[in-house]
Amino acid sequence: MDSISKEHKRSILKEIQNGEISLLKNTKIKYPDFHWNEIYYEKTGDSILHVASHHDIKNRDDKTPLHEAAQFARYDSILELCSFDANVNVIRRGDWTPLMLACTKIKSDINYKIVVKLVEKGAHINAQNKDGWTCAHILAREGCIEIYDHLISNGLNVNIKTKNGRTALHIACLHGHKDLIAILLKYIDINTTDNCGNTPLHEAILGKNIEIATMLIQNGAEIKAKNNSDFNLLHLAASQDNTTMLDYLINGLQININIQNKNGWTPLHCAARKGLKNIYYYLEKNGANTNIKDNYNRTALDYISI
Repeated sequence: MDSISKEHKRSILKEIQNGEISLLKNTKIKYPDFHWNEIYYEKTGDSILHVASHHDIKNRDDKTPLHEAAQFARYDSILELCSFDANVNVIRRGDWTPLMLACTKIKSDINYKIVVKLVEKGAHINAQNKDGWTCAHILAREGCIEIYDHLISNGLNVNIKTKNGRTALHIACLHGHKDLIAILLKYIDINTTDNCGNTPLHEAILGKNIEIATMLIQNGAEIKAKNNSDFNLLHLAASQDNTTMLDYLINGLQININIQNKNGWTPLHCAARKGLKNIYYYLEKNGANTNIKDNYNRTALDYISI
């Protein structure tokens, strides 16, 4: 294979300095075996990556080198890119910043160090993506206390809601992050509702987590709260395949097993509408009235037969 001339390499670097990559693409086609690190300024040692970082050049996924380094926990690359003043607030498709991507990877100390560095370089901690998610929501899903503490101390607003009205507390309760929930309860109303009318306790039920549900109730969560579909905790639980949660609600919290919503549906109707025959029979065994009809003159059994 013919080698790439120094002049050609310099041309590639100059093009990249102007935010263009067509020559680089064509070179890769003509010389498929060459490696990116073969192209650099001999005087300074600056590689394609260094030059690209100045212009936040994006790949087909709309990500810059900093996005990639943050997403895949490449701390050394983060340091290198930041030393060349890469834009720490550049956004990719969907409005994800490098800091947001760093918050999706929390399995090692490296991720904490990356977050610290990005914040130090001026990352916007409360930036929202197209769905209204911030680092607060992402970390509530992932459950990292150490990173959360650091961001809160640097101005993280945990009360921001997503486009569908969910708080970080809703998300943490759905995913069962007990220690994180304890922190969020200091800042967020325990009975706050999302656009569907669900409270964090509703989310704990949907997450099938009795420990989290108990924790919320002990801290003042409203047991009788209903969402916009007029579903209470038992309606939601009956829509899932989880008899342990049903036992907790019926026998532990003494919730009325025959309670009806605005459509006349009982928990038994909810189980039947979902086709959950084992839940139907469990509720029937525990005292559910199979003769109750909803506003459409149907019993729960009618829905199983449909």
